[in-house]
Amino acid sequence: MSASAEKQQRFHFIDGMRAIACMMVILHHAVSANVARFLMSHGFIKFGEFFWNLPGSGVDLFFVISGLVLLRPYLRNERKFDTLIYLKKRFIRIYPTYFAALLFGAAVIWYINTFPTWYNEKGIYVIFSVRTTLMQALLFNVDGIYYNLAWWSVQVEAVFYLLVPLLIVFFPRSDKLNNSKILMIIIGCMIASLGLQLLLDRYFPILYSYHDIVLNMGRIIDYPVCFLLGMFLAAHDFSKKHAYQMLVVGTILVLMQWIYKPAIHTGYGFVYAGLVILSFNTKSIQRFLSKPLLIWIGERSYSLFLVHFSVFYLVNNLTARITTHRGFEYALITRGVGIPLSFIAAMLLFHFVERKFARGLITDDMFWPWQTSKMKKA
Repeated sequence: MSASAEKQQRFHFIDGMRAIACMMVILHHAVSANVARFLMSHGFIKFGEFFWNLPGSGVDLFFVISGLVLLRPYLRNERKFDTLIYLKKRFIRIYPTYFAALLFGAAVIWYINTFPTWYNEKGIYVIFSVRTTLMQALLFNVDGIYYNLAWWSVQVEAVFYLLVPLLIVFFPRSDKLNNSKILMIIIGCMIASLGLQLLLDRYFPILYSYHDIVLNMGRIIDYPVCFLLGMFLAAHDFSKKHAYQMLVVGTILVLMQWIYKPAIHTGYGFVYAGLVILSFNTKSIQRFLSKPLLIWIGERSYSLFLVHFSVFYLVNNLTARITTHRGFEYALITRGVGIPLSFIAAMLLFHFVERKFARGLITDDMFWPWQTSKMKKA
């Protein structure tokens, strides 16, 4: 397939959604904790919890998009599925970039361990070692020890990638899907997911818990509905009516977090599936999401996702050398320097590594974001 054909097949407004998802995650890691803590300390417990979870739900959006873009050509019979070719392409697409980010993340942790500040006691607990580095190079982590806390979700997505050959076999084709069958499958998936959450949280919390933060592979049971909805979007065309129905259901489930916490990721999955359907059916939304700058960020979202937390660690350590505590000055410097520096690190990782393994890009030769000003909307 020619490069031009690849670019035509790629939905560039989905890249715009990736950009928004990535910025949500960065907002979550940069400011959510402080804002949530402020709200809770002033008695707004529920609003604090909501603000903490909302930006972090960018991960849920990533998972919905993954199911959509990864499986669309196979579930619509546009491309023949070959397991070995598929696994090879997935490995080449995600691992070289991840490995480069791992080397950077390991170097940051080594530096922080070797030249500690008060930040080590307040915000960093991982110890650098060759063994830890090699274990993280395997991608799958069962002990929750990461050089970069954002990486837990990479392994969740990788597990989904490994399940795709099996899912392809059993997932119903588009011509056999109807509203009743879709509803039955979704309800069955919700019941299985929520049941596993309750079971593991009660009897095997070391593997999974929704009461505590457990950043390991067990978190995959939070997100099967997100991936499933992405698969339905890949296999079937939905109308605006379906979008609004999903938005309503998702909003109800998200609000239920104050009563029944395990439902929150399922809720966000419905919300974002509804928004994706709206984007496919609304030209104005497509035009907004296809803005050149959003596409530029979206095409670099994987690199940005992989390195931003490591950059934050490094900037926090350096800032702690000229500050004495987590005050206004510390927050201003770390966020004011950390966020732009995260973009620069991502730009370098994308330019020298990721773009060599990605297909259908249209901003791959634009190192600086302002270079997109000369680009026509996709």
